[in-house]
Amino acid sequence: MSRIVSFVILLWLGMMPAWGGSRVALFLPDDTPFWNRVALFARAAAGDLDAQLTVFDADADRLKLLRQLKQVSSTPDRFDAWLFPNFLRTAGHFLVQCQRLETPCILFNSGLADDQLGAPRRPNPQWIAQLIPDDTGSSMEITRELIQQARQNNSDRPIAIAAVNGYQADAPAIKREEGLRQVAETTDGARLKQVFYTDWGAQQAYVRTAGLLRRYPAVNVIWSANYRTTNGILEALDDAGRTPGRDVLVNGYDINPQALSQVADGRVAVTAGGHYVEGAWAVILAHDYLTGKDFQDQGLVFHTPLLIVTRDNVENVQTVLGRIEKEPDSLYRVDFSQYSRAENPNLKDYDFSLREVLRDYQDASAPER
Repeated sequence: MSRIVSFVILLWLGMMPAWGGSRVALFLPDDTPFWNRVALFARAAAGDLDAQLTVFDADADRLKLLRQLKQVSSTPDRFDAWLFPNFLRTAGHFLVQCQRLETPCILFNSGLADDQLGAPRRPNPQWIAQLIPDDTGSSMEITRELIQQARQNNSDRPIAIAAVNGYQADAPAIKREEGLRQVAETTDGARLKQVFYTDWGAQQAYVRTAGLLRRYPAVNVIWSANYRTTNGILEALDDAGRTPGRDVLVNGYDINPQALSQVADGRVAVTAGGHYVEGAWAVILAHDYLTGKDFQDQGLVFHTPLLIVTRDNVENVQTVLGRIEKEPDSLYRVDFSQYSRAENPNLKDYDFSLREVLRDYQDASAPER
């Protein structure tokens, strides 16, 4: 979905739709493929829930984002809810302002760097929810899949795992490593040799991988923290004369076109991603809260499941996401109101997964018989 056309997003920025309903502000760090997908899914959900959505793009500029916050704060009657990530630790500023203005807000995509501002509803009642990718759970699934495939390749060979992570203090790195360790350290026949830390970039991942291959020549699984570290790992394996997918199994951590191609080609054993769908989930939670359907019984921190992709399902995922990439408006075929508890009183639990959306998209796109 990396080529979702920018003009579709730009048409949304700073514009208020013509329909009525709740007025929601969505703050995004930048106009990149990932954040464009967040906006696309948010817009699709807003349309089905009769919500007015305004998207603010910070152009990767922290100061611009804070200026946008000041702009919105100076007209507190304009929006009924704010949705924002913790871009360069700006979430604290948003939380202070939403409490001052008594405007419900939802933090998504990332958590706070510390706990000084508490948690949703405690002590700030306007911080109504938080959406975070299920980094621990997805990492556990990835690790299990890597171990399973390693056993299939050679059932008699010990499974030696090395890991290339991001910054040691970053929340996603911490949570993903927790998932890795929970599985690797409790699975018979598997051993985690060492975790190497990087700046999340391909170059440092290349250097770390080249070093670990010299230190642990028998390693047959290299766990990766994100798609950039995966690219560095693959390059280092190639340069070392090792064949990814045969000599060493590697995972990805995204479902962009490149990652899906790597899985289809067999160079990457498994990947996970798709948490840009949180754009839709944040809109749905805001809508339900504003229409009187509080979700405290469901919890206040939601861990968004990541879509797990292997060679078994990669062709289907490529087809569906490729269609959405070429025709972004086709996502409007999905009725996002079906995921709202306010719109569906009999709906007991939220299902905040990309898998469900893609299945509904396929059903809606299937030709009538």
